[in-house]
Amino acid sequence: MLQLSFTKRSTYFLLLLITISGLLARFYFAWQLNHSLPDSPTRLVGDETGYDGLAEALFYGSFFQWPGRTPVYPLFLAACYWAFGHSVAMAVYMQVFAGAIAIPLTYILSRRYTTVKVSLVAAAIVAFHPSLILQVTRLYTEVLYTPLLLLMLITLFKALEKPVATRFGLAGAMLAITNLCRPTTMLFPGLMPFLMPFNWSIKKRISLFLVYVVVLILVTAPWTYHNYKTYHAFLPYSVSTALLWQGSPEFYHLSKKNNLVTIWSEQLNSKKNGGHDPFSIEGDYYFTQRAIVSIKQEPGIYVKYFFQKLAYCWIGNKVNDWPGGRIFSISTMKKYYTNSAVFFIFFARLLPIFVFAGLFFIRKRIKDFIPLLLVCGYFTFLHALTYTEVRYSEPLYPIIAILLACELEVIWRKIKPVNLSVS
Repeated sequence: MLQLSFTKRSTYFLLLLITISGLLARFYFAWQLNHSLPDSPTRLVGDETGYDGLAEALFYGSFFQWPGRTPVYPLFLAACYWAFGHSVAMAVYMQVFAGAIAIPLTYILSRRYTTVKVSLVAAAIVAFHPSLILQVTRLYTEVLYTPLLLLMLITLFKALEKPVATRFGLAGAMLAITNLCRPTTMLFPGLMPFLMPFNWSIKKRISLFLVYVVVLILVTAPWTYHNYKTYHAFLPYSVSTALLWQGSPEFYHLSKKNNLVTIWSEQLNSKKNGGHDPFSIEGDYYFTQRAIVSIKQEPGIYVKYFFQKLAYCWIGNKVNDWPGGRIFSISTMKKYYTNSAVFFIFFARLLPIFVFAGLFFIRKRIKDFIPLLLVCGYFTFLHALTYTEVRYSEPLYPIIAILLACELEVIWRKIKPVNLSVS
């Protein structure tokens, strides 16, 4: 029987080696992109232009006069511009370091569930996952949101292991910062009753939950106050940018004949829809009300679309992530991407399917993984209610990596018994 064991020193050395390797992989793709595009905002597309505009405004002293985004990522970009000038290329290089932080954080989170060796495998998967590598090449929140989500989960799970007020306060603060990067987890406290051990007393559960929520509110409060002072409206984070409407039957019908770019340029263009800007408070409210009317008129279509989006969250939305709306069409993808790019896209989008199917191999320990599965379920359910595309599930890929590493361990044991004791 093969004996595998690591000292603390060798473990840290291997983790450092994996992290540096992942950082170099990210740097290579960042360098490739910067080498092929001009170092100016003209290279930016989609939501990148909005983040760049906010960061530039911050650089010149204008503090968030637009309710379309939360502050953490624009502040990160503004700090890059302050340090290096308005250089998109340097911001991308700084994102290399931010993105690589997810690698050791995955190891730390994984150690809660499995051995040193398996946790190193999970970290290696994150280090070389194509989607997580390419995060650094886009001016989107995912590159910061992924490590922040991991930090939030690590602090929360440590609080649940040692339930004291200070730890729950830190977990609440981390949730607030994560929400201020992207408010997807704003309803996350609703999971707490399911995450807290049922053998805790009612008093203990309520008191620690209150600490968690109160700190969350206190850390968020300055931003909420800024929004109230600026827009004269209660806006805890930012507008949803017509997110519910993009999950409504009306949008579903439009998506059958149009891609996302066309829908945004026609239906969500304030110059063509009667002046309703989805990035404004009024426009967001307008589209939310329009979504509610659409859902009430066709609840069956909404339910049908909901179940489709449960899959779209992981494999990609045909209205945006698949050219021509043809899901897993290799011939169509080859018209737009190189053969290697098609391979990596298919790998990234098929992997979660195999991992969730592979839960069968760790079924005897499934209770241990319930917190991670609840997190994945929370994101999937929330986006299925509204709108989803594959990049919205990218911050969950470290969890997928942990589950995959644990499944591979079981499969390896069945093929060839290995002693995984830790020295």
